[in-house]
Amino acid sequence: MSFFNLLISSAGLYSKRKETYVLAATAVILSGVLVHATTGVMGLSLSLSALTAGAVIEVIRLRARSRQNYLDRLWPRVFDSFQNATQSGLSLQEQLEYLARVGPARLRKHFARLHHDLDRGNDIAASLQVFREAIGSRQADYLSLLIEVTTELGTAGVAESWRKAAANLRAEQAMFGEVIAKQGWVLGSAKVALAAPWLVAFLLVRLEQNRAAFETTLGAMVLIIGLLLSVLAYVAVNKLGSLTLPGRIFNAT
Repeated sequence: MSFFNLLISSAGLYSKRKETYVLAATAVILSGVLVHATTGVMGLSLSLSALTAGAVIEVIRLRARSRQNYLDRLWPRVFDSFQNATQSGLSLQEQLEYLARVGPARLRKHFARLHHDLDRGNDIAASLQVFREAIGSRQADYLSLLIEVTTELGTAGVAESWRKAAANLRAEQAMFGEVIAKQGWVLGSAKVALAAPWLVAFLLVRLEQNRAAFETTLGAMVLIIGLLLSVLAYVAVNKLGSLTLPGRIFNAT
């Protein structure tokens, strides 16, 4: 479940992952039940249940991508702020309190939570893990890693690390931003095309003679083979259309 956990974390749903699992399972089961009640063809209902599972993953993936694209634009400011705070001699607690009050609006609650946990005397590693899982981005991983290094080794030379991190983030966004946007359109179109044959099958099965054909053993085999080919096409689209981008430093548990 590591892939799904990482995806949910990137979408900002990690704190509600149990509810997300329940809703996803409900959608998959309900789609199969409704299709079976409508058509009476077990093979088609199972196939569309599997396609619903893929659709749920894609919806979460789109939410995750949209959320991460927005957050990516905020992180350089955060690293700049930590650089300035280090140069000014502010403590980690003071910097976290500052970001909780006037930092980027979408990140304030996460910095407030981290500040609260550390203020209560919680272990810094455990507090940073909660911080990373709540945000679910590589930049949050990088930030927490630098905070741990600063805490253990002191602040000597850390201001330069914050400066380089901010510069690297800006350069990365300029390099990958346009390419990722175009990739999203291409992959989205290919995945929508995978659903077209199943919509046609759903319409065809409404005719009695077609329904009788799909209810036979041969008809069920045709549907199963079609489902397997759709899954292979889905995997191939994701594999061939993917870019090798920097991944998470820490994996969600």
